Amino acid sequence: MAEQIHAQFSLEETARVRCYTRSDDSTAQNPWIQVEGCRARLSPVQGEPFGSATPSGSLEMVIANPEAAKMFLDAPLGQKYDVLISPVEPAE
Repeated sequence: MAEQIHAQFSLEETARVRCYTRSDDSTAQNPWIQVEGCRARLSPVQGEPFGSATPSGSLEMVIANPEAAKMFLDAPLGQKYDVLISPVEPAE
């Protein structure tokens, strides 16, 4: 079994979305606050260096952290990203 999968994805869409994150105010009655986030949708890059092993499908993320969202909001459509997927050991 492969220990890790390497794939390349291309940015196809970004959108501003409403999402929720934990409040920094520990005394707040509701620990969740509404923030503006970013939805990024990526699709697999076809061809080399992956050839016939190119995956199909899509990768979609909703990102509430503004610094992380900036990576996608500032990028041109078609920007390529390397993606490494590997198993995570269960937390004890």
